[in-house]
Amino acid sequence: MIGGKTTILYGDNSYERTAQLAKMKIDAEKSGFEIQKSNSDELSKSDFVSLICGVSLLSEKRFVYIRNLSENSEIWQNLAEILPRISTDVHLCLVEDKIDKRSIVYKAISKIVELYEFKNLTARDSKNLAEFARLFAKKQGLSLDNKTANFLISWVGVDEWRIRDAIEKIALIGEANEQNIREFVPQNIESNAFAIIEMMFLGDILKLQEEFSKLKITDSEDGAFRFLGMISTQIFNLAALKIGKNMGKTTAEIAKEIGANTWALGKMENFVQNLSESQLAEIVSKFTQVDEIIKTESVDPWNLVESTILEIASKLKS
Repeated sequence: MIGGKTTILYGDNSYERTAQLAKMKIDAEKSGFEIQKSNSDELSKSDFVSLICGVSLLSEKRFVYIRNLSENSEIWQNLAEILPRISTDVHLCLVEDKIDKRSIVYKAISKIVELYEFKNLTARDSKNLAEFARLFAKKQGLSLDNKTANFLISWVGVDEWRIRDAIEKIALIGEANEQNIREFVPQNIESNAFAIIEMMFLGDILKLQEEFSKLKITDSEDGAFRFLGMISTQIFNLAALKIGKNMGKTTAEIAKEIGANTWALGKMENFVQNLSESQLAEIVSKFTQVDEIIKTESVDPWNLVESTILEIASKLKS
């Protein structure tokens, strides 16, 4: 850790941002820096200049971190002019949810600061997340095998915060297995979408009706739009799996190409084998119609999605 420097941590992945900030604070303390937090909404431009450019009478080295300084336009618009004057005793760390890379400010400061971008994870990161889950579980005194780690990720989604929360819950129970995860860990809407796709292909009308009854209570109309988007993604993945298999590709190869979770995509293989191309084309057409109706007509989105899925399930069952 050195002074006279500015670091900016930004991006949608709040977990990685937080972890990097924590690491930097530890490094700063080891290097003899005093940790100082400042609130952006309480700073004027002159306050900010004094904070990072002023010389301490005690010659203290300071690690100063500020969250979302970009919301303070008076300071943010003048960053390129202020930052080169930073004191050699100060290491400034700015933590931002988002930064507009097209802005004049970004283009100017990117030449004089150290930038770390933390993007949201995708299904492509599932393997690394499984390892993350196992290591975190080990710290909690919990044994988590690879199969259960993959199931946990499919259940809670590609999100480190949710994975941590789930493991902490399971650690209190003392045993990590699929049954305990299903019973004690809330399922995220993306995972619920996958479960409903499975029920649809199995033609399990009663379970589908039960799941939609829960969803209508726990999720708003916006939740229905998100849910439809996730269902549509699963149908796209299914179509890609069908096409890929016909071309002789492995599930892992197909998953890599479309950015899907290999474990989750693998669970669809049985459905693909029993589904004709005409049936798949009809399902894709149905969901395309639903998407168009929801966008152009005044309808109850949950009822429309439910009736469509129940209709498909009934046809597949017969």
